[in-house]
Amino acid sequence: MTNKIRYTLKVAALLACSSSIQAQVSLEKINHLSTGLGEGSAEIISYDSGSQKLFVINSGFASYSIFNFSDPLQVGASTLIDLSSFGAGPNSIASHDGVVAVAVEANTVTDPGTVEFFDTLGTHLKSVAVGALPDMLTFTPDGSQLLVANEGEPDNGVNPLGSFSIIDMSNGVANATANTLDFSAFNVGQPRHGELPAELIIAPGEAVADDLEPEYIAVSADGSQAFVTLQENNAVAVVDLATPTILSIQALGFKDHNLVGNELDPSDRDGAGGAGAINIQNWPVKGIYMPDAIAAVNLNGTDYYLTANEGDARDADDRIGNLLLDPTAFPNATDLQLDEQLGRLDVQTNLGAGTNGYTELFAYGARSFSIWNGSTGTQVFDSGSEFAFKIAELAPTLFNANNANPADFDERSDNKGAEPEGIVTAQVGNRNIAFIGLERVGGVMVYDISEPALASFESFHPATDGDVAPEGLLFIAAADNATGSDLLLVSYEDTGTIGVFRVLDIIFDNGFE
Repeated sequence: MTNKIRYTLKVAALLACSSSIQAQVSLEKINHLSTGLGEGSAEIISYDSGSQKLFVINSGFASYSIFNFSDPLQVGASTLIDLSSFGAGPNSIASHDGVVAVAVEANTVTDPGTVEFFDTLGTHLKSVAVGALPDMLTFTPDGSQLLVANEGEPDNGVNPLGSFSIIDMSNGVANATANTLDFSAFNVGQPRHGELPAELIIAPGEAVADDLEPEYIAVSADGSQAFVTLQENNAVAVVDLATPTILSIQALGFKDHNLVGNELDPSDRDGAGGAGAINIQNWPVKGIYMPDAIAAVNLNGTDYYLTANEGDARDADDRIGNLLLDPTAFPNATDLQLDEQLGRLDVQTNLGAGTNGYTELFAYGARSFSIWNGSTGTQVFDSGSEFAFKIAELAPTLFNANNANPADFDERSDNKGAEPEGIVTAQVGNRNIAFIGLERVGGVMVYDISEPALASFESFHPATDGDVAPEGLLFIAAADNATGSDLLLVSYEDTGTIGVFRVLDIIFDNGFE
């Protein structure tokens, strides 16, 4: 067995006492690739199993790289495909059955962008117009549709519509056409405004359709629905791909860091002499999930989506130490606003304000990953404070560090912590597994999600070889690559590198119980 390592210490125990068997999904690094470009490259990766090629977006260099991945253990230098003639620069890449799609923003980023199509050799095939600032894109499982999240971020006082494009690929690349949906029907005075959840975050003075900013897409297992993160709005849009229609907008609510299990370290100056320290406690703060990446999985007939709860600061951003706190809500405000307590923590200031000061405090991100029911938007699991506690236990010198650097120990405690950003799910053996990339601390968390409400920690793998800022995660099943093992690829945008990991499903027996 190439992707399972079985350590059997007592055969009798395996046969007669299965409760003593333990299993752990772990990662073994088997290769380390580089674009050779450094920071601003290797942001997002895609793999085409037919050609056995790896496609890597280089956002800072208006290009993408092609690696021959026919032997994952021996990967040569990449070929660079120049994208500078197509617009201001690429943001994402996806491939399916010999077709490579690249999201490219316009030279004026508030203008409609394009999706540029190529073959696996880098020959340009077609250009299709989509919405403003196309960000993430992905094919449906059967390849019949290409989905594009058009973020539509404001620039120089212009705030274009956030939108979602569905490109029909059923008649081939040459005949590809786009249908772009926006959220205008949810504006004030429009027919669907009353459907908006109360906890949806819309910037003051902005129209709903302008302010909603699609970030990342996951597709249901049957290809019928898309789940789209609206990161700055702390919500997920659910899209029916057959109709096509925006079915609903699901607000994610807020995480109570004052509850047991939801602790955080909110200060980078809570140690001796104003230095950093590990100080994970409950605090009177709410976390705004604001997920970046999203993944979808069907378990026991139910669709779920999983979010990496990164957080994303907006213009309404300040430290708690600079705010006026309501004396009734926070009778101990003087102490709370000390640098070693909550004073350094970044919060969103257009939430929680009352007549006599802030009655609630809302920090960016939830320092966790969550599992949500795809139909109802109900949260069925959140990893709480486990990321922080596991890093403190397993890699304490990297606790809330920046750039996976021990010299930056605790530097991110006041600003989103480890910063979960990427997430992907896969079946490993007979279990469903989630892999979560931590942008600031570096490394990957591994969880068993086979029973969503009881998801459990498997392992943590810190970054190695100087890799910084994991952005994209890609799972390649054993059947689709030459190693015969399941692989996880992690791209690091600050170093322009890609880690290739073998996924190990280790089963061992500790003896009779």
